[in-house]
Amino acid sequence: MAKVEDALRELAAEHEGVFSAKEAAEAGVARALVVQLAHRGRLDRIAQGLYRFPSWPTTRLQQYHEAVLWPRAHRKLEYALVSHDSALELYNLTRLNPGVIHVTLPPKTRISRRQPTWLRLHFADVAENDRAWEQGIPTVSIPRAIEDVGPVHGTDMVHRAVSEARERRLLREDELARLVEKFGSGILEPYSAG
Repeated sequence: MAKVEDALRELAAEHEGVFSAKEAAEAGVARALVVQLAHRGRLDRIAQGLYRFPSWPTTRLQQYHEAVLWPRAHRKLEYALVSHDSALELYNLTRLNPGVIHVTLPPKTRISRRQPTWLRLHFADVAENDRAWEQGIPTVSIPRAIEDVGPVHGTDMVHRAVSEARERRLLREDELARLVEKFGSGILEPYSAG
């Protein structure tokens, strides 16, 4: 059983301590063994098909990993990406801290089980060039995140996020042009919170 736990710890290390039963099966660990370890208290079952080691240190990023693994626990998906406010928070471009994590899935994805209250699922096409990795987590690109939050939070949020991203040199010229086309050239003015 020690070899099984070592294999599961390797999986967990990729996601801040969280792993799915599906990933375990792909790594050669039978689902029944994962369930057995959970019954013995060696693993915590945090959601249907998701587990973590109880002794694993909790980190700020753990729930983001859980959010993108949750929809994938029982199905193969082309993508599950942290998006909207949550992506901007991961990129450290906002201080919203909305209390929920937004994840975008392919539009034809059907989820029949009840989702956690802290998770908001969106269903949309996300082009390959709008998929990125931030701190080891699959995330929408900065321009896509800004485009997603603009209609909800307004131009002030867009302006703030664009100003911060420009200051930190996180946007390419073509990405900036894309945002100007969508939100207008006012987002290029220096942002002042006053």
